[in-house]
Amino acid sequence: MMAMNIPMARNNGLHVGNPLAMLDNYCAIGIGLFGQATIMFFQALRYVFRGEISWPEVMRQANMIGIGSLYVVGVTGLFTGFAMSLQISKELVAFGADTAVGGVVALALIREIGPITAGVMVAGRVGSAIAAELSSMVVSEQIDALKIMRVDPVQFLVVPRFLAALVMIPALSIYSMFLGLAGAIFIAQAKTNIPPETFLDSVKQTVVGTDFITHIVKSVIFACIIIFFSCSIGLSARGGAEDVGHATTRAVVWTMTIIFIANYIVTALSPLHT
Repeated sequence: MMAMNIPMARNNGLHVGNPLAMLDNYCAIGIGLFGQATIMFFQALRYVFRGEISWPEVMRQANMIGIGSLYVVGVTGLFTGFAMSLQISKELVAFGADTAVGGVVALALIREIGPITAGVMVAGRVGSAIAAELSSMVVSEQIDALKIMRVDPVQFLVVPRFLAALVMIPALSIYSMFLGLAGAIFIAQAKTNIPPETFLDSVKQTVVGTDFITHIVKSVIFACIIIFFSCSIGLSARGGAEDVGHATTRAVVWTMTIIFIANYIVTALSPLHT
């Protein structure tokens, strides 16, 4: 079992008054956290390939990650579609390009907004919960008890969450995308009198299979980021109950930050942008 020892930001006079020192410190923390998450990823894959999986726990985590996030992801996706359609349809109609509204909105939702919306909302809801739960187990010495019983915390705690997230987060992303499209169709008709048929015809002419592949790839990468960064932060907690709150905050901040960085990298490397 790897040692969980991620350096934490030092809040002293040097770092508060020296932006370069602060940047160097946070870069060191990020690199260390990335290394811990990468090691944990390969450890989890080893258990998956061996078939050492607790399927009841996977189902429980799938319910917590997926079903529990339906409402927040759905509302966010729907109103994102409302806002995008409202802005884009007004601008394009003003230039006489009303037949392009559906394609533009759909591309944005499929390539960017759908995966990002699901990823960020799940990171805020699930990532924070995972970090809080695991850090509480560290503080209460439950992790030490698992090790004494020769139970690897990665197998017992991380693998079920990893497998559940691999299925549920892409599903939530697709769900968010379709709700956003439904909201966009409604607003386009209500505000700019674009018929649903015109909107959907533009979508068919614009969207290609590569867009959906990019969507799924981003969702899978975001799932890995949320699970492994949150678990690494949670299992690296030290100290008392106060560190549980710090771990929860760090999990949200770091997972969301890495999600946006990864989103840019995948977009830049996708066939449509190379």
